[in-house]
Amino acid sequence: MRKILWVLILSSLAFGFKNPDVCDEAVLGPSPIVLVSPVKSKISVTGSFGELRNNHFHAGIDFRSMTGVGGDDILSAADGFVSKIVIDDDDYGKSMYIEHASGYTTHYAHLNHFRPDIEARVKTEQYRQQSFKIELNLNPSDFPVKAGEQVAFMGNTGSSKGAHLHFELRNTNTDEVYDPNDFGIPVEDNIAPILRKIKIYGFDHQGLSVSESIFPKSRLEKTYNIINIQGDMMGIGVDALDRSNNSWNWLGIRFIKLFVDGALMYYFDSDKWNLEDTKFINAHIDYNSKLKAQGSFHRCFLLSGNKLPLYKILQNDGLFYLNDGVEHRVQVLVGDAHENVSEIAFSVKKSESTNQFQKTVDPNLNYVTHTAPLSIELEDARMNFEPNSFYKNISFETKREINSSSNAYSNWFGFTPTNEPIHKYYTIALKPNREIPSESKEKCFIAFRRGNSYISTGGRWEGDFLVSEYKQLGSFSIIVDDIAPMITPINFNANRLNKKFIKFKIQDNVPALGKAKELQYNAYIDGQWILMEHDEKTHCIRHDFEDWLSEGKHELLIQVTDDRGNTREYKNNFLK
Repeated sequence: MRKILWVLILSSLAFGFKNPDVCDEAVLGPSPIVLVSPVKSKISVTGSFGELRNNHFHAGIDFRSMTGVGGDDILSAADGFVSKIVIDDDDYGKSMYIEHASGYTTHYAHLNHFRPDIEARVKTEQYRQQSFKIELNLNPSDFPVKAGEQVAFMGNTGSSKGAHLHFELRNTNTDEVYDPNDFGIPVEDNIAPILRKIKIYGFDHQGLSVSESIFPKSRLEKTYNIINIQGDMMGIGVDALDRSNNSWNWLGIRFIKLFVDGALMYYFDSDKWNLEDTKFINAHIDYNSKLKAQGSFHRCFLLSGNKLPLYKILQNDGLFYLNDGVEHRVQVLVGDAHENVSEIAFSVKKSESTNQFQKTVDPNLNYVTHTAPLSIELEDARMNFEPNSFYKNISFETKREINSSSNAYSNWFGFTPTNEPIHKYYTIALKPNREIPSESKEKCFIAFRRGNSYISTGGRWEGDFLVSEYKQLGSFSIIVDDIAPMITPINFNANRLNKKFIKFKIQDNVPALGKAKELQYNAYIDGQWILMEHDEKTHCIRHDFEDWLSEGKHELLIQVTDDRGNTREYKNNFLK
């Protein structure tokens, strides 16, 4: 018997316009600090603070490598001490934190390596833990530094897509991030942002969407053009980009101001936020326009599930009530951190044909408010969402499709629409539709479909159900993975090795995302563990030979294990 359990029943589809959490008084930050440039060369910015990124706001400034391949000197931006080193194969890659007496910490990411004394300490810790990935906390007396002192070298480690420095300024105690431009970083910028498109939304008095239209700037600049809006209320979306001197990269804007009939209704400024708040970016942007490649629109009105504290002024949640037949003047200003501003103004009025676009609630659909938990329980499939998993109230359906693959043990089960962003992981549990051989049961995972392929979200057995968590809506199925990862030599010659390093590619047949475990690996020479640096982008591991390795014959062993426990070994002798 199919049943859907509700903890809170939807009372209306309205946005729930007032959000008391977004305009709280700001907490005073630490004492002032003045930063010097963390690079020796002239600054060329490739990424700005607060710009829109995939699932997050950019929390720092990116500085270009003047060599194009990295190796540039990285300098401490203020007096302090190296407080932490984090080595990862994804995200920030090799990164360093320098704590300052003023209550701030600067963060330097995607580094190639550290200066020799720090590098030696890091390598010692990696061998002690027998792990490439480490987090090393340091004492103030270990590595004190002065402003402008070299601490590392620029690189392309982690999720970086090219050699650069990612530089952040944080509150040491709260992990709040600040725009370094406000603290003296000498970025040259006298170029105003470019307004590319405006998106105009129409809503009925309940908050239901009745119209959406995208206008290029060129059309809105025609003074004779009045935009007719179908709806009782108007919302605005802004697509704008910026540039700075000495750079050809498009950057993000810093602030938006929206005026209607001369009154400031909305003021967004990404000057600072807590790193946890960045998850709300998918409530701030027009997520569907992004998926459809229509543009990167800042939403200048508030979804009821958006808790982002970057809105300095927010009248009526950014929505403007339209009066019949009355023309209203809209003015949009966008600016960067150096007060370079662009603007556009246009006129709007309510369309006379609005009533024919009023929407009604379909009684055949399922509804959930964003503040309510949602539990979907069927005989062979379950989904559980925590409160505030969605950013607005939504309607949904569950769907099934046949999975005819020979290694599948359930059909595809999913949640639609799939274009709604999810703020939290939710639980998916599936029951097999046929018997699984005992030797294959622990090899089962919950697959998330991606086009004609799929990825692993992991999985654990809880009674008759295989359970995992994921953070994107779509379709899932139980699939068996009994194939071990691949280990491919890149520059390894067993007969004679006259190189300074060895390099191998390690790959699995099924990518693991979400909470599924990434590939685990270890390598040994003559039975002794050796450090292999992992680059997730290229799927390669690399070992630079140590001084202790003598000339002669040696045995190399590499072991790689995937999320389902499938293990492959590569063993070979070599001469050095």
